Amino acid sequence: MTTTESVHLLDALKQRGDGEVSASWLAKNLENVELIDVREPHELTGPLGSIPEAKNVPLLQLVGNPRSVESGAAVALICRSGRRSSMAAEALRQAGHEAVASVEGGMLAWNLDVLGKEGVHEDEKIANTHNLSEAVFRTNGLPEVSAGWVQKNLGRFRLIDVRGAGELQEFGRVAQAEHIEMQSFVNGAMDLDLGAPLVVMCASGGRSGRVVSALETMGFTAVASLEGGLFGWRSEGLPTV
Repeated sequence: MTTTESVHLLDALKQRGDGEVSASWLAKNLENVELIDVREPHELTGPLGSIPEAKNVPLLQLVGNPRSVESGAAVALICRSGRRSSMAAEALRQAGHEAVASVEGGMLAWNLDVLGKEGVHEDEKIANTHNLSEAVFRTNGLPEVSAGWVQKNLGRFRLIDVRGAGELQEFGRVAQAEHIEMQSFVNGAMDLDLGAPLVVMCASGGRSGRVVSALETMGFTAVASLEGGLFGWRSEGLPTV
């Protein structure tokens, strides 16, 4: 990428002021950026598809080695909805990259605003809900999924870590997980889609189990607890940050 292309992206970011560009902007400027898709490889063949021009570098790989991205390049990052790409963009900025943007709304926005696929969100939910239901096993009535399954299916469900902030700093976290402390998450749960696939994790499975039980009582139909929590995750040798 040339200096001119970097300046072009920086101008777009300056106009927005939030470190993001729209999917529509990306569609008009694909030739002016290096596009990196930070989703997991299995997501690229899912209902949301992928952009042919994008290079796939999963979030954990990019965060672990941000300097692998060409210095001075104009880089746009995309994921499913924009959360993971925002994390990746921040990692690149901290490594010294300036012309870096996250695509607002990610592949959901690309499918809707660029490709005109209005039903893709529902198609994705149906496919991912079925995928989760096939993996769930019940221990004393509690729906659980294994750490290995979660790792292989990241991106196909919302993963929520309900531990306290201090625990994340002391013991690490799963890079792709959203952190919402237990009580805050339960208090706001009724604002969520009751049918969307959701996995909850904590340190060992106790708190996440209580949260999942409460969610099922509220009417959630596609929820599970991560068996063994972060301890189970780490016992499988799976990565944390």
